[in-house]
Amino acid sequence: MLTKSLLSFAALVLAASASAGEHRYPLSPAYVAECGSCHVAYPPALMTAPAWAVTLRGLERHFGTDASLEPKALREIAALLEAQASTRSKHQPAGQVPRLTETPWFQKEHRPGELREHEVSPSAGTKGASLSQCNTCHRRAEQGDFSEGSLQLGPSRR
Repeated sequence: MLTKSLLSFAALVLAASASAGEHRYPLSPAYVAECGSCHVAYPPALMTAPAWAVTLRGLERHFGTDASLEPKALREIAALLEAQASTRSKHQPAGQVPRLTETPWFQKEHRPGELREHEVSPSAGTKGASLSQCNTCHRRAEQGDFSEGSLQLGPSRR
């Protein structure tokens, strides 16, 4: 009996550690339809609930665009973001206006200063794309897949 319990526990630990690095996130169709119509629907687990709340309160001036939602859609998306948001400080953006690209986690994972200009540039208008355009490198970002297997980097990084 003890052996069976230990094996079950070991299987759970291995499953958890295997999925921890997968970076695959389930995305609701409503969220993808609303938020993914202009940009990649960022996984809710990559920012905190307070950051998402600030983002939703500012949709009428969302990074230069009016992204206002109908009240019902806003309630549904707010509930989804709150339920799936991160509770970890590494997912809390630094600035007043929440930006996923300004979280400690994103900065550590992507090391913007080390990315070559021809691959991804932190400022739009130069060679490459903005760091907020996840699908530039993560080819299955629209499906919530940000795993290393979905990466396609520029020629010098292959």
